[in-house]
Amino acid sequence: MSNREGTIPFDIPNVQQQCFTWYRAIGDINKTPPLILIHGGPGTGSDYHLHLAKPLEAAGISCIFYDQVGCGRSSLIRERAEDESFWGFDLFCAELDNLVDHFELRRVGFSIYGHSWGGMLASIYAGRKPRGLSKLVIANSIPSAALSAKESERLFRLLPVDDTIIQMDADGDYDNPVYREAGLRFMEKHFCILEPWPAALTGTGVSRENSTRMWKGNGKKGISLIRQLGFMHDYDAIKTAGDIEVPVLLLTGRYDKNNEVIMGPWFKSIPRVKWAVLEKSSHMPAFEEPARFAELLTTFLL
Repeated sequence: MSNREGTIPFDIPNVQQQCFTWYRAIGDINKTPPLILIHGGPGTGSDYHLHLAKPLEAAGISCIFYDQVGCGRSSLIRERAEDESFWGFDLFCAELDNLVDHFELRRVGFSIYGHSWGGMLASIYAGRKPRGLSKLVIANSIPSAALSAKESERLFRLLPVDDTIIQMDADGDYDNPVYREAGLRFMEKHFCILEPWPAALTGTGVSRENSTRMWKGNGKKGISLIRQLGFMHDYDAIKTAGDIEVPVLLLTGRYDKNNEVIMGPWFKSIPRVKWAVLEKSSHMPAFEEPARFAELLTTFLL
């Protein structure tokens, strides 16, 4: 398969600089409908998805990886850092539309795989009924910020932690060493259960340090492990799930922080939906159960 990378100009209103989206395309994306992979974060970049190119290629599925603006190799737009009126679903949906139109995919069609935050974005995008979208995979994501916060707090308490830690989260005291220690235990249990973590999850390519912060940080480097911050705070895709017309595959891990309680409303609300739970995985089943994950993904797409 062919393998090429480049940048796509992306004009954003009220931004003086010429912005762009970095991408890597593998296979003949204009001959067969490609899979567009939307990474998590916001701000992690696409590097941790690149290992999926091999099983997709083996199945004859072309694919497009891209870094969303604000991270990775795409425009960082740092002058709008912490401007919560700038960063939002409309911006990232416009970027995705721009990528689809750049490659002229409305005719050949395309599928979308969204992981974590990428699933949130993908659900909103699919609910807008974009022309050319044929299938959607939502993996390890949430349909509601409020539901996620309630269930995440419950899981946090089961670590266990006391009310002091929960109050630190409510107060935004994310840099506190006590909160960070609890957060590490939470991540080891619900983010990735492999030991050690794969290099793709620990390297600089997925580090938030180089990403533009998309919500007010008040000088803090840490983030909440319970609540959605910034423009995601009021996110609710349950009310628009019924607008998704294409077939949908939901994927989650048995030990995922975004568990069956959180993803359940999507299964009840999306008209054409299947759901698979990977029994030996948490938030990163593509690494934790790669063979099973690849089988589920490629079987659904073919």
